[in-house]
Formats: sequence, structure tokens, C-alpha cells
Amino acid sequence: MKKIIFIGGSGFIGKSFIDAFSRGLLKKFKIKKLVVISRNIQEIKKTKINLKNIRLIKGDISKLKKIPKSDYVIYGAEYADLKNKKNYLEEIYQSKKSIDNFCNIIKSQKKTKVLYLSSGAVYRFKKLHNLTRDVFIDKKKAYVFIKNYSEKKIIELKKYEIKTSIARCFTFIGAWIPRKSKYAIGNFVDNVVLNQSIKVKSTLKVIRSYMYADDMVKWLITICKHSKINTKVYDVGSDKPIEIRSLANLFSKLFKNKIKFKKKTSSKVDKYLPNIKDTKKNLGLSINYNLKESIIKTINRIYEQTY
Repeated sequence: MKKIIFIGGSGFIGKSFIDAFSRGLLKKFKIKKLVVISRNIQEIKKTKINLKNIRLIKGDISKLKKIPKSDYVIYGAEYADLKNKKNYLEEIYQSKKSIDNFCNIIKSQKKTKVLYLSSGAVYRFKKLHNLTRDVFIDKKKAYVFIKNYSEKKIIELKKYEIKTSIARCFTFIGAWIPRKSKYAIGNFVDNVVLNQSIKVKSTLKVIRSYMYADDMVKWLITICKHSKINTKVYDVGSDKPIEIRSLANLFSKLFKNKIKFKKKTSSKVDKYLPNIKDTKKNLGLSINYNLKESIIKTINRIYEQTY
């Protein structure tokens, strides 16, 4: 039987992972033990997830001197959304310190396979590797700089014969999706749960695709299992695009909520989609849930946890 460590755990991917383990979805991967290392353990404890047989360790990965030995480690300790302020130097420094310390700890664990959770956002600024003034003050560039830096550190672990992989994650849906954030689908889910009108705030054409959380977890474990000394990079997400207004219409059709649109004032197209052909082909992966099923399962799971 296998043991897996998730570093992070208080965000959407971490909670989805813990939830999947608690429901027995990881048994087919022969994973019997889950250890979660997080600075925000209380954020995990206050959920209604069954935490039986899950070991929670409160700790800051930038300061720890060691972590338990395991078969797999998934590193997801970086924030998906940086704090809203004028200078992101603190977040950049903390993230660098964390990944540096993690790589120093893990380099002696030769039998552990490591998966780093990156983002599809790196494709938008492919050459962003230097700390310049605009990186400090531009939220998107600061986030991509962190991801580029961490990817590089993970790739360098091959010097120590550590098997690694990188998952560039795109957009998802599931019970633990942030419902009060900048992400439209999370806002739509919140509108349904609170029985409000579906509010489309964008004034341009936005195209996204959404993978259900259980599919995401399956893909991430499979990628981690196939880690190599020469790091492989995989996109993770759905290959079925949908425009944001069509997404709002789908929610409205499913749950009978009215829609409030903002008038389009821009001809710009914001398109953010993964290329998962290689991921599916090389790892034999598939998507089990279409978007309609994913939305319904998400709402049902939220109601299960709330009432």
C-alpha cells in the first residue's frame, strides 16, 4: 500500500484531494495513507470532510527541517490567488523560500516521486524568469514568476535522481471551488446555492473549460505515479471549451435562475484552454464527467455538506 503527502491542502485542489481520499476514491491507486502538511490546518478541520485516517501536520514548509517519508509528494503550497495589494515582493520571497527548502528536504528521499502543481498561466509569460519592477507590481506576472521559479527548482532535482513531474493546472469545478473569488464559475455556483440571479460580470468574450474535481484528482495521482528523473510537464484540465455567457445559460437552464448580463464593451477574447492530447495519450487518461454532470454533482455535494 502507498503513502502520499500533500503539502498545502487548504485550497481548492487540496480540499478536493482530501475529500476524494475520505470517500475512498484513491483506493484503486493503492493509496492507504494520506498526510497533509499545511499552515492552515484549521481551514481543513472546519470542513465537513471525514478526516479519519488522515494525518494533519500544522507546519510551514519554508521552515520545516524534515517531512515524513512517503511514496508520493504533491506540492501545492503556493496561493492560487495572491493578496490584493500594490507590491507582491513578500509573496514572491515566501514562495521562493518554501520551494527552496522543500527541494533541500526532498533531495535525500530517493524513493519518493514528486508532483509540483503549476499553472497554465505560465504560457502567458513564457520568458518571465527575472525579478524586474513590473513583476513586483503586476499580480499576474508575480504569480507566473513564482510558478516559473518553482518549476525550475523541481526540474533541478534530477541532479539528485529524484523522479518528478509538473502539472500545469487550468480551470476546474467541484464542491470546494472558491465561491466569492474572481472565478466566474465559482460565482455562478454561489448564485445557485443562494438562489440568486446568475450574474455575468465580464464585458468581453471569455472562453474556458472546466474539469470536475474527481477527474482532476485522478489525473494528478496518475501523473505523479509516472514521474521520471527527467521531469515531464503535463497540462491538466478539460478540452471542452465554453464561452462564459453560454456557461451562465447552462446554469440557468439547470437550476431555473434568471441571468443578469453586463453589456459587451470589448472585442477582446480571453481564451484559456489546456492542450491535453499528450496527457491523455501518454498516460491513458480520460475525462469521466461532462460539464453538465460536473455542475450538478458540485451543487449536490455542496448541499450535502451544508444541510
